[in-house]
Amino acid sequence: MEPQVKRIVDRIVHDAKKEAKSILDEAQKSAELMLEKRKALARQKAGEKASSILKRTESEVKALREMVPTDAKRKASWMVLSEKERLVTSVFDKVKTKLEVLSRSEKYIPLLEKMILDAGIVLGGEKLEVSLNKLDSALPLKFSILAKAIAEKTGKKTQITLSKEKNEAFGGAVVKTVDGRIVVDNTFEAILKRRERDLGFKTAKILFR
Repeated sequence: MEPQVKRIVDRIVHDAKKEAKSILDEAQKSAELMLEKRKALARQKAGEKASSILKRTESEVKALREMVPTDAKRKASWMVLSEKERLVTSVFDKVKTKLEVLSRSEKYIPLLEKMILDAGIVLGGEKLEVSLNKLDSALPLKFSILAKAIAEKTGKKTQITLSKEKNEAFGGAVVKTVDGRIVVDNTFEAILKRRERDLGFKTAKILFR
């Protein structure tokens, strides 16, 4: 190869190597820059994600802190209410027990007759029928005297008969017109039921004031 040609080839090779190195350096710089950008973006996203997680965690902790006292108060209120209901129910059970004891005492007959009298007056007298439980049906009740007392109060001639049907109450009487159209339930259970709300309120007021 001639010297002049060789010089031209060497210069071309040198320039090519230089250009290749420049391109390689530029590519490497671009790659590094892109990598840094990606790293920064990743860090940013990680930071945003971490911040989001932190905020979410703080919100959850706050909600939990607010929820725990609320749940505790709700549970405490429920326990107090449950205990109040238990005590009121206990009082009613004791009342029922006392009434059952009363129904076997000597004071019971005058009380039962008074309950029949009151029911007969409410019904307006005339032909009435009294339903009692099995034990009370055997008691020596003065129906004729009661009928007379009802007649005096209502101004209507009254007749009282004992029904063959026995009720399941533990005391008291069911009084009705003979056609069965109007009934006054003066059994202990019915009286307690009618006054349950009022008695429950008064009992709770005494127990928990």
